[in-house]
Amino acid sequence: MRAGFRARLRVPEPILGTFLKIPSTRPAEILGSLGFDFVVIDEEHAPLNPETTDAILLACRVHRMAGLVRVRQPGDILRAPGSGADGVLVPHVTSAAVAH
Repeated sequence: MRAGFRARLRVPEPILGTFLKIPSTRPAEILGSLGFDFVVIDEEHAPLNPETTDAILLACRVHRMAGLVRVRQPGDILRAPGSGADGVLVPHVTSAAVAH
């Protein structure tokens, strides 16, 4: 059984992940079956809608692979964890002040 994603980040060992930009669950299923630790579902640069992201996150969960979501804008931050994301990447945040 794989350790949780958050726990894996704390261990000084490499973890394997990549970005997903294809609006389908198949790439996540393939990467999960190959043993990837995480994927970043890139809503900022890909034609993904919330329903597609939800399906990809479900595929990640089935393969016990962490699913992170790169949101388009700060207003989307709360939706990603509500959909089951293990983490959120927020683009264009250059400082703590910008994040607030």
